[in-house]
Amino acid sequence: MPQDRIAKVALYLESVKARMPPEQFETLRQAVHEMAHLIADGHEGFLEAGDRKDFTDDVQKELLTVMAIVTTGRMDHQVVDMPGPDGSPGYAVVTPELANAPKRLAELRDKIHHHTTEREAIDTELDGIARASGIDTDH
Repeated sequence: MPQDRIAKVALYLESVKARMPPEQFETLRQAVHEMAHLIADGHEGFLEAGDRKDFTDDVQKELLTVMAIVTTGRMDHQVVDMPGPDGSPGYAVVTPELANAPKRLAELRDKIHHHTTEREAIDTELDGIARASGIDTDH
């Protein structure tokens, strides 16, 4: 990761540390550390972000912000609520211009919902084909 991005993440995390409860900040710190290792090693994977009760919505939003800084080098992204098609909580990291354009955010949400619904239908169909073929579908 480029040095300027590391410096920006460090600066951002210092500001978060000053305003976040210590147990939540420790969860965020662990998640950022694991994310950095995954990126450095070129792996995809799941973050084990500590105790789930401390992986609050605020921690998730801050992790998304850190990920945006790491991937783009910019610090002006905003995290907006982007609930799933079923109303489940979700977030999107967007530019300030998009965050301040309700119509464009609604269009993005609709596009994501369409993609999610389509993906779920494909997964259901593939699981049905696998079961009919005698393939174990338990992941």
